Amino acid sequence: MERSIIIGVFCYNRAAKLKSCIEALLKNPECSSMDIVFFSDGYKREEDAPAILEVRAYIDSITGFRNVIKHYRERNFSTGPNFQEGLTFLSDNYDEFIIVEDDLIVSPNYIKYLMDGLDFYRKDNTVFCITAYVFPINHKQYPYDTIVYKRFCSYGWAGWANRFKTVIWDKDELNELMHTSPGFKKRLNAEGYDLVRMLKKQISGVISTWDIQLQAHVAENRLKVIYPILSKVSNIGFDEESTNTFGINYLVTPIDKGVKRSFKYCTSDYIVPELQAQIKKPYGLKSLVTRKLINEFIKATNKVKKAG
Repeated sequence: MERSIIIGVFCYNRAAKLKSCIEALLKNPECSSMDIVFFSDGYKREEDAPAILEVRAYIDSITGFRNVIKHYRERNFSTGPNFQEGLTFLSDNYDEFIIVEDDLIVSPNYIKYLMDGLDFYRKDNTVFCITAYVFPINHKQYPYDTIVYKRFCSYGWAGWANRFKTVIWDKDELNELMHTSPGFKKRLNAEGYDLVRMLKKQISGVISTWDIQLQAHVAENRLKVIYPILSKVSNIGFDEESTNTFGINYLVTPIDKGVKRSFKYCTSDYIVPELQAQIKKPYGLKSLVTRKLINEFIKATNKVKKAG
């Protein structure tokens, strides 16, 4: 039976970044035999239209995949609903999927690492997904290429359709979950002091995102996420073009050169607290406060520059 797997790409108005993303992706030899689908959000304002059209013209020119499928939104969904619709489509029509955003540069073994991981953990329903990103890790003589953790990471990942059927997207249902599920807030914040705050912002409409809903699902169902010991993706999205990233780029990390083609996956019950603590550190209270102060300084400086 042929494997039902596809690459899903989410994009908006950054044609140059998307081009860099796809050029890196095509260095993965598996791409030539895989389908790819683009979820291109519509423009918010008329003046944004040319950038959207440039993105779509580039998508129309792409070759190197088995098939290129295009979901061009006729209106602006915004980041959260675009992802929700896209992930729903993927989980309704494919058994497995690999996700890339337009501001990610992946290594030449990105697809191999994720596909082999999907095979390894497929029958383990305690594993929600596999991410290809990780902060710098000092792993010494650690024998595996993967680490088990409990925080969803959106910077290049893969999942199985059957894990997504019960994800809660509705704001009212999320609000009820947050206030009625015993110990939920504690479980959520255990993986980072930013998470409860982020969920509240999503519920109130201050932000339009999608990853906090997946993290809420992971926390509520006590699921696991598989991380690599060496990142297979870098994020180039911290600039004025970005909608959900701003300020200091705290995601800089060593990147896999892509030569390795065989990986040793740990079982989901192989827990190393020292490594988990390293993954969590950037989301600890001290790190979050430091980043906030630096970002506020950057905002203030930019305001002065614009006023001058």
